[in-house]
Amino acid sequence: MNISLNWLRDYITIKAPVKELAERLTMFGLEVERTRELGERYDKYVVGEVLDVRRHPSADKLWLCDVNVGSQKLQIVCGAPNVAAGQRVAVATVGAVVAHDQHDPEGRPFVIRQAQIRGELSAGMICSAFELDLGEDREGILVLTGRSRVGMPLADYLGLDDTILEIGVTPNRPDALSHFGVAREIGAMLSSQARLPRVGIKEDLQRAVTYARVRILDVEDCPRYTARIVLDVKVGESPGWIKDRLNAVGVRPVNNIVDITNYVLMEIGHPLHAFDYDRINGHSIMIRKASAGEPFVTLDNKARTLRGSELLICDAERPIAIAGVMGGANSEISEETRSVLIEGAYFAPRSIRRTSKSLGISTEASQRFERGADPNITEWAVDRAASLIKESCGGRVLKGRIDEYPKKILPRRVKLRLGRTNELLGTNLTAKEVSSFLMRLSIPLVGSGKGLRPSGDLAFRIPTWRPDLEHEINLVEEVARVFGYSKIETSARSLLSYPHNPPERDYTETIREWLVGSGYNEIVTNSMQDKSLASISSESYVEIANPISKDMAALRTSLIPSALGVIRHNIFHGTKDFRVFEFGKVYFRNGASEGNGSIPGFREEDRLLLGYTGMTGPRNWDRNQPQSDIPFVKGELETLFEKIFLDKHKFIPYPTTKALTEVGLSVEINGRSAGMMGLVGRELLRDFEIDQDVFVAELSIEPLVRSLGQARRYRELPKYPSVMRDLALIVDAGVPVEKIGEEIRAAGRPLLSRMELFDVYTGEQIDSGKKSCAFALEFMTEDHTLTQQEVDGVMKQIIDRVSLRLQATLRS
Repeated sequence: MNISLNWLRDYITIKAPVKELAERLTMFGLEVERTRELGERYDKYVVGEVLDVRRHPSADKLWLCDVNVGSQKLQIVCGAPNVAAGQRVAVATVGAVVAHDQHDPEGRPFVIRQAQIRGELSAGMICSAFELDLGEDREGILVLTGRSRVGMPLADYLGLDDTILEIGVTPNRPDALSHFGVAREIGAMLSSQARLPRVGIKEDLQRAVTYARVRILDVEDCPRYTARIVLDVKVGESPGWIKDRLNAVGVRPVNNIVDITNYVLMEIGHPLHAFDYDRINGHSIMIRKASAGEPFVTLDNKARTLRGSELLICDAERPIAIAGVMGGANSEISEETRSVLIEGAYFAPRSIRRTSKSLGISTEASQRFERGADPNITEWAVDRAASLIKESCGGRVLKGRIDEYPKKILPRRVKLRLGRTNELLGTNLTAKEVSSFLMRLSIPLVGSGKGLRPSGDLAFRIPTWRPDLEHEINLVEEVARVFGYSKIETSARSLLSYPHNPPERDYTETIREWLVGSGYNEIVTNSMQDKSLASISSESYVEIANPISKDMAALRTSLIPSALGVIRHNIFHGTKDFRVFEFGKVYFRNGASEGNGSIPGFREEDRLLLGYTGMTGPRNWDRNQPQSDIPFVKGELETLFEKIFLDKHKFIPYPTTKALTEVGLSVEINGRSAGMMGLVGRELLRDFEIDQDVFVAELSIEPLVRSLGQARRYRELPKYPSVMRDLALIVDAGVPVEKIGEEIRAAGRPLLSRMELFDVYTGEQIDSGKKSCAFALEFMTEDHTLTQQEVDGVMKQIIDRVSLRLQATLRS
């Protein structure tokens, strides 16, 4: 937000130097990101005098001008038809930045360079008002009038002795999006009071309510609609002081009517809109919801199709504006306008936010309505605009206002506990001091002073221009900033005990560190997605009441689809071999409240997703790394489980879903389902335009944490050698390797110390429907060297058990 220091002084006395003011405002809660002198943009612009004008020898429409700029005489090629000797003009010398290129359709800025134009040297440019950002005139150069000295900086000639404060206003402070709003903050900071100018209007005898009527059909989204009518106006250029102020804060002047509505917006922060009164059919205003598919052409001459959720301002026959966002081309102010209706309404923030997002339109008005305007300033705003219009455009201001306010918005009351305030701030403030601080912000104490008792609650009335002050903690923050953050002493509170992080957080960090160290990239994706994606894993997805777009209409039920979007993006940009992970939440409706933060009727669950595609490691010149596959993903999970000391886990084949095809494994921990892993289905990959295999594992965090094992203690290195044996078994193809391993371990105890699968084979010499699984077995004991007979005995136990339980045979 650009704030003019000169403009601020209309409302409050400011004596502090600019630097000090900026620092104090920042400490007070309004961050001044930058201060700049208004004349900065006219650096390397000077007042010049045209000495001689002659035709360009190679171009009929160009002139060669000799221009005195004080320090030197320049030759400048100029195409303006009104250039003449003896004129004082604005000259942009080499290196100057011109605000608008009138030959560029978008009017973008450019830098002046010395150049040859049709064979003639040009060492600068004589500027038009449009190029100087001082108006819309592009036809000729700007001829300077009044006192000027050749060679003087143009900024000095224009009287640009103002300072601009660039303030970063946070979304919760719509009251600070205006000059008076900032002046009000400065007043609170300096224990002074900002005052709005008194508005006096000489009204016509005819009453406004007889010239137009207003009906509000949607009171929820339009609680108030206020209007003024001014007849017999003359549309033209604004007075210089209005144009100068608008230019100073970056608003381009258009005409006197539009400029005045913008002036009041920048002054008080409340959006206004001016309609051509004679183009309002039936002189009737109706505020209603749009119909789905209803067409409308906005002020920018773009045809738009409405969705049915937008709030419209209509006349007796048609829409004439999208409420709070943008007016219509069918009722805009033009040179032919003779009478105007000034709208000063209040629209519900949620309605304007929804409309702005759905139509992709963001305007100065919509930004303020979205954050929350003041519903009780509309009368002053339309009166101020009507007064300025009468002053600069002439005309007759009809008596009174049209003001429909069926649903009044009153100041809310918020209670503040004095003890809680002092506890949070580490202060010892009295009730009188707290009341005084808040009164500086126009937040008065209510309740006939009863709250001044030290043990009682304080109740305060919140002005309607502060929609952000809803809770006690908000008032505590206001007390802190008026008291002064720098005055709050730092103190050590040794009596407080801080609980240890919950296990979920500790082990989440452990897992994250291991994954990053193992070459994974962490991703963070949006919890909102299209309904079709949310329904892949569960039909019990949560729909969003007012979605930003169709692509964000539901909360996700799985992390897989959003991860696929990231994988697609990377593949499209040439990265085809990588692995990713994400910690995120999924959501369901009508479920038991088991997850953290769940509420009745909904369930929220923390999950971990691992995603793999392409090669499992970096490429080598002498060999290729294997491609990601199910065994690789399973091995990664087993390594992860070992890292967090999780021993009792199984991988069990299960029927695939729409999200997984071909191969799918359920992950069980302590006999309880904890997630799944597998190959993403071809159909889903096609939807994401991915043409290579993608493998995923999605695990719930809660069962992982619940089943965590104890950290392993140090064990001495074995004193006695181990004995290695290989065992190749032929089993039915449907027997899980995990099951074979369980039987081998059970039969091999206590001498079997390690087992590793090193081969699975089907094909020649193996019957159809069978598979060969080869294991490396290591036997060892801590108190002696094993004998051949001991190992043979254990091997026989293993073979007998798998033969009996799994009908396995030894592979010869």
